[in-house]
Amino acid sequence: MRVLLASFAAVFLLTFIANPTRGAGWFWDAGNALGFAAFAGLLHLTMTSNGRLDVRAHQSLGYGVLFVALAHVFWFMLGDGAVVEFLKVGAPDYMWHGIVSFILLGYIITVALVPDRFRVHRDYASFRYWHRVLAVIAIGTATYHIVVSNFYLGTWYQGVLFAGLAGTVAFGRSFRATLRGRLPVVGIAVFAAVSLVFAAAFTVVRNLPA
Repeated sequence: MRVLLASFAAVFLLTFIANPTRGAGWFWDAGNALGFAAFAGLLHLTMTSNGRLDVRAHQSLGYGVLFVALAHVFWFMLGDGAVVEFLKVGAPDYMWHGIVSFILLGYIITVALVPDRFRVHRDYASFRYWHRVLAVIAIGTATYHIVVSNFYLGTWYQGVLFAGLAGTVAFGRSFRATLRGRLPVVGIAVFAAVSLVFAAAFTVVRNLPA
C-alpha cells in the first residue's frame, strides 16, 4: 500500500510544483487525472515485479491499470469531438507516443495470459525478457506523451524530474532486487480507490477559484 501511495504521490505532486491551481476546466482536468493515475499504476506494477511476484495479483492489477488508461482515452473521445483530430495522421508526435504506450500496455497484459503466452513465446525466459522490455518501452512512450504534451509539466525541471522518476523505476531493477519480497502488489480494489481519490483531488485543486 505504501509503495502504491508513494507512486501516486510522486506522479501527482510533480504536476503541482509550478502553477498548482492552473487548470483547463473540470472535464479536461478529470480526464488527464485518469491518465496520471494509470501511469502511477504502471510504475507500481513495474516496481513490484520481483522474484516473489504474486502472478495473479500482478495480472489483476494490470487489468485495473489498463481499464483506467482506457477510461482516460475514451473520456476525451466521447466527451470532446475535437480530440479525434489528435488520432489522425499528422497529429503531434506526443499523441502517437500515448497511443503506442496504450497499445503496448494492452498487448503485454493480454499476452501474459496462458495459453496466449505460449503462442507468442517459446519459453518462460523469452516471455519474461520481452515482458520487461515492452513494459520499459510503454513507460518511456507514456513519459514522452506526458512531458512533451506540456499540459501540467510546464517547466523544464518538472519534465526532468518526471522523466527521472520514470527512468528510475524502469531501469532500477538492481535496486528493486534488494527489496525482493518487500514490495507486495496491491489489490485492484485498492488501486481503484486510490485512483479515484487522487484524481478527484487533482481535479478539485486545479479548479479552485483563483
